[in-house]
Amino acid sequence: MEPLQHHLPQTSLAFLALLAVPITALVWDRILNPLPTTKRAWLVGKKQPSRITSLECPYSYIRQIYGKHHWAPFVDKLAPSLKLEDPPKYQLVLEIMDGIHLCLILVDDISDGSNFRKGHPAAHKIYGPSETANRAYYRVTQLLNRTVHEFPRLAPFLMQCLEEILEGQDMSLVWRRDGLASFPVGPKERDAAYRQMASLKTGALFRLLGQLVLENKSMDATMTTVAWCSQLQNDCKNVYSTDYAKAKGALAEDLRNGELSFPIVVALDAPEGHLIARALEYGSPHNIRNALRVIQREDVRSACLWDLKKSSASVQDWLEVWGRKEKMDVKSVKP
Repeated sequence: MEPLQHHLPQTSLAFLALLAVPITALVWDRILNPLPTTKRAWLVGKKQPSRITSLECPYSYIRQIYGKHHWAPFVDKLAPSLKLEDPPKYQLVLEIMDGIHLCLILVDDISDGSNFRKGHPAAHKIYGPSETANRAYYRVTQLLNRTVHEFPRLAPFLMQCLEEILEGQDMSLVWRRDGLASFPVGPKERDAAYRQMASLKTGALFRLLGQLVLENKSMDATMTTVAWCSQLQNDCKNVYSTDYAKAKGALAEDLRNGELSFPIVVALDAPEGHLIARALEYGSPHNIRNALRVIQREDVRSACLWDLKKSSASVQDWLEVWGRKEKMDVKSVKP
């Protein structure tokens, strides 16, 4: 009897373990909704976005954050009488600029894995990346169709600039995919390549505005300069502004994503620039901290802010309209 008592617990445990496998499989097979960690749950998004926002559509959500017709001050500066002289065109231009700009932001936030946009949850964190991306493409297609039918003379400007925007975005994504292997080696070539990407990705958006309003390319040079200042300001805020870090939920999001920015390009040629290359190749927390220390060196920061000041000199009136006020308040690191 004694040996039997010793073996009973082991026998029971073995029996329970044997039952556990089919029972677990049976329960799992009958779970209706995917768990939050599954691929499907991540792609589809939250079941009831109304618990976070009253807006059902990702585009409506991002538009509420930025405000409707947020390019109106630019349009009014380019053509003060357009609103009265041609109301249908005025409204369409504003709808196009809202749509292209905000849809690019929706897709950008998916590409970057951003958690926040201007202090609010990023749209894809609510609606899922699949619905968010599709809604962006859907809205852009609506605008293209409307332009072709209502103002066909504006369609070539829209198509050309949209192609340039996506070309610039593609350059940026290829650099992120391949790292420095697909990026020029020399400092001057790196600088030129990055400026060319920015002129396409951001510059074409601003050039589109001038071309739609004036129906010519007379403001292209000015709009390209304004766009470069905007790009440079965003790049610098990403690593030098605590306000921006709070709104985005992280400091140096570009670096963490392996995405090139102007401070990163400048820092590649600074002393210890190899730490930047290492972080882009393998973005461990340790490597990110070391790279950020190089980016925040006083000489790197000064070079970036000097370029911003120099570029801004000829377009101060336009930058006042843009109205970006975040402070570059992250302290620099002495070499």
